[in-house]
Amino acid sequence: MDSVKIFHIADVHLDTPFSGMSPTEAASCKNGLRGAFAKAILSAKNRGVQIFLIAGDLFDGAFVSPDTEEFLIEKFSSYPDCHFFISPGNHDPFTASSFYAKGKLPKNVHVFREKSRVELEELGADVYGMGFTSREYTESPLTAYPPLREDRINILVCHGDLGVANSVYGPISKDDIGLLPFDYIALGHIHKATDIITHKGVSIAYSGCIEGRGFDETGEKGGIYGTVSKGRTDLSFFPLSVRRYETEEVDISGFESRLQVTDAVKAVMKRHGGARLRVVLTGRPKDAFYISSDLFSVGGSDPDYIEIKDKSVPALSVTAIEQEKTLRGAFYRRMMGRIESAADEKERMECVYALKLGLAALEGRDTEA
Repeated sequence: MDSVKIFHIADVHLDTPFSGMSPTEAASCKNGLRGAFAKAILSAKNRGVQIFLIAGDLFDGAFVSPDTEEFLIEKFSSYPDCHFFISPGNHDPFTASSFYAKGKLPKNVHVFREKSRVELEELGADVYGMGFTSREYTESPLTAYPPLREDRINILVCHGDLGVANSVYGPISKDDIGLLPFDYIALGHIHKATDIITHKGVSIAYSGCIEGRGFDETGEKGGIYGTVSKGRTDLSFFPLSVRRYETEEVDISGFESRLQVTDAVKAVMKRHGGARLRVVLTGRPKDAFYISSDLFSVGGSDPDYIEIKDKSVPALSVTAIEQEKTLRGAFYRRMMGRIESAADEKERMECVYALKLGLAALEGRDTEA
């Protein structure tokens, strides 16, 4: 064959516990991960993908629930004409007690352990890979494979840390790229997708995670889909997220009322229907009003979830408050002193938050609505 169709994903983290959430919310997030994975399989099947690459951390840890095992077996079995390749990562290493060692996966799924090659003669392609066998892996995952066959399309799937020389998670130097003339290297470990870059004639990319699990993983998530030919690739990002996390900053400098703030937040919300949204308030408003996420509706055309992080600092009038011989004035002076002497940003923002709530309470304003 002149080319093969591939699908590349990584960092699925099935069975993430989502600790700290309610049981209902945790179950919803777990189902979101499964939904994104199921979407990847179905999308691959609908497009006639021949090689499906999973570049590590399919699972979040050693524990794999029985229903997750059944889910995976069913999904892999639903597309028997596809060759699936898994490169276990630092979260889900191939050990004697791991799910990978149980032998439950269908015959069309190959799990790498030692550095090795699988020959797909009918496709004119060879797939190389390796797997973590513990939480750490200090060798380069790009070197020390069997000699590449020059008349084949050569693909490598692995979990590794590109550009981090002393990483214990498969350190990859840029100099390693091209030592073996792979046509495509499918990487996992970094949760943000990269562009497909070509270095010394080798195309390489991180697909990123397929579903965000928190506000440290914002934006659309997915995989990489397209064709790989001898010496050439035609690949692009493929969105898969079931739920999406987004963060937006709103500068409320000069705002004089709570209504102005809520209107500004609602304008941001319109751009993120269906997402989980964090709004960070910044700047110097003229008052010390308190803004709660309870002020905003969720669901439907609005975000599914919203939280407010208030990092604004009120630009209150010194003459109007600081010099007051009142309880409010005394409270304001005390809190501003604590804000100015805070040891770090976390303590500073806690004091600002306390100032806003305290002033609102002293002035008889609602602190919860």
